[in-house]
Amino acid sequence: MHNVPSSHAVHAAPVDPAVDAKIRASFDKQGVMTHWGAQLTHITDGFCEISLPFSDKVNQQLGYFHGGVIGAIADSAGGYAGYTRISPDQELVTAEYKLNILAPGKGDTLVGRGQVVKSGRTLIVATAELFAIDNGKWTLCALMQQTLFVLAASPSQ
Repeated sequence: MHNVPSSHAVHAAPVDPAVDAKIRASFDKQGVMTHWGAQLTHITDGFCEISLPFSDKVNQQLGYFHGGVIGAIADSAGGYAGYTRISPDQELVTAEYKLNILAPGKGDTLVGRGQVVKSGRTLIVATAELFAIDNGKWTLCALMQQTLFVLAASPSQ
């Protein structure tokens, strides 16, 4: 895990190997994450970190990470943090999220760190911090808050 100050210090327990495998398999099914080159870099109970290298697949016209890309990384980081709090036979979908972009996403890497705030039987609330790393300097570029719906797994899974 990257060593950067965060408003959410995480020293959580590892997740069950079956949950970890389910999260990684789910992430690998997301075409947009695969296409962009995003990687799951850290998963613990209630926490997920995703890293994305800068490329012409994720930029906007001024050479920063695109705001939609920042939102997608935030959504996935918070969502997969939520997955650590449900059973392997359940699924999650995003009900809503709010993203505040605080600084331009300027750098060679974008890191999204999602953390569960509260997990319930049907809803999970998560947050994410997004950092743009430019030549080793970490800048908090966005904050997200999200609500996730907990669903029963479909019979085909």
